[in-house]
Amino acid sequence: MTVPPSRRITGLLAVALLMAGGCQQGEVPSSPQPPSFSVPSPSASATTVTKALDPVVTTPATCPATSRRTGQFRVGSASGSWELVHVDQTPGTVMGSGTAASDGTLWAWRLGPGGAREPRHWNGSGWDEPAAVPASGRLLALGAASADRAWVLADTEDGHAALLTWDGRAWHTGPPELAEQPAPAVDAQGTWIILGSVSMRWDGAAWQSVPVPFQALSLSGTADTPWMIGTPGEGSDRPSIARWTGRAWQPVQLPTLLSPTDAAPVHGDTGRTNLRAVVRTGPEEWWVLGSFQWMEREEADLEDVFLSRAVAMRLRGTTWTCLVAAESKPKAFTAAAPDGEDGLWAATDTGTLWHLSSTGRWTSERLPTGEYGPAVVEDLVTRDDTGDVYALGAVGAQGEPAGSRGALWRLR
Repeated sequence: MTVPPSRRITGLLAVALLMAGGCQQGEVPSSPQPPSFSVPSPSASATTVTKALDPVVTTPATCPATSRRTGQFRVGSASGSWELVHVDQTPGTVMGSGTAASDGTLWAWRLGPGGAREPRHWNGSGWDEPAAVPASGRLLALGAASADRAWVLADTEDGHAALLTWDGRAWHTGPPELAEQPAPAVDAQGTWIILGSVSMRWDGAAWQSVPVPFQALSLSGTADTPWMIGTPGEGSDRPSIARWTGRAWQPVQLPTLLSPTDAAPVHGDTGRTNLRAVVRTGPEEWWVLGSFQWMEREEADLEDVFLSRAVAMRLRGTTWTCLVAAESKPKAFTAAAPDGEDGLWAATDTGTLWHLSSTGRWTSERLPTGEYGPAVVEDLVTRDDTGDVYALGAVGAQGEPAGSRGALWRLR
C-alpha cells in the first residue's frame, strides 16, 4: 500500500489549507487523497511523442529490515552559509511549491492567511505579484518556462481542469482543450504538467502530449531530467517511479521496504512507502527520498498510531542502496534538490536541512530565522544557471499557521 505523496504541500502549508477549507547498506503522516476532476486533453496542434518504454530492471528487490532504533545515516553537524533573504510581513502566510525556469526565474506559491494560493516570481530582492489568476476554482499547480511564461492548473465549478498561461502581462485560458477524464492528482514543474494519466510538455511553441506508464501523482527532478512518482502497479504495494529519457517515460523498478524487525503492526499492516523527491547526483546516480510508515497500537491510550522513519535510496546504474533513519529521527524527508556540486539538500519534517556532499558525507543544520523563531521548509529549488539553492517555507510558526510568515532562504 502506498500513500500518494504531496511533494510540495507539507507541514504548515497542509495545515493552513485544511484550516482554510535486499539492498546494500552504507553511510551514505499519510498525505490526504488529492482532488479528482476532469483534465485537459491535447489540442489539435499538440504533438504526441513515443509510447512509454519497458521498465529498467534493478537489483536487489528488497531492502534489508532493521530495528526501529537502528539508523543507517551517519550525520554530522554543520553551520552553513544559508541567508534569510525575505520574510512576508503578513502573519499567516507560507511560501511553497517552487519552480526554477530556464532563465533563472524562481516562481512559487504564496499561501495567504485565508488559505488561497497566489503565484509569485522572485526579482532578486522581492516577490513580484502578477495579475490575479482569473480562475473560478482552486489553484492547484504552478509551472514556468521564464519570467514571461508560466502556467497555473486550476479546477473549475463544473469539475473540469483549466490551464491558464501567463504571457508577461496577463493570464489566458487554454489550450489544451478540455476533456472529461478523472485525474487523482495534478502537478507542474518547469515546462511539465501532469494530470493523472496525462503528462504534457511545453517545447517552446506548443504542448506535447506524452503517454505515462501509470497514474501519476507528482513530478520531481529538473525540467531537463524529470522523474514521475505515481501509484503502485498491479499486484504491487510499492509506489511507481519513471524517468524521462528525452523521448519517453521509462519506469524504474523500486525496491520493497520492510517494517522494522521489532515492529508490532496491527490489522495486517505491512507498511507503506511515501516518496517526495528524486535528485540526480551523478551521470548514472540518483537519490529517491521520502519516508516509510507503519501502524501500531499505542499501549498508553490503546489507539492505533502511525509511526514513520526517513528513507533515502540511491540508484547507481541499476543497483539500489537503501538508508533508513531510526524511528522519528527524522520521520521523513519532505523535499530535496541538487546542491550544484554532485550532492543534494533535503528538508526534514523537523525543520532541519540535511546535506549530502559529493564525497558521501551527511550533515545537518538549521536555517537562520532572525527575530522570527522556528523555520518550516516546504520546498527546495536549485537554479541550473547559477547553482543557487532556495528554500521556501515560513518562520515564526511554532506549530501554529496563524503565526507563520512566508520566508525565502538562499544558498550561493
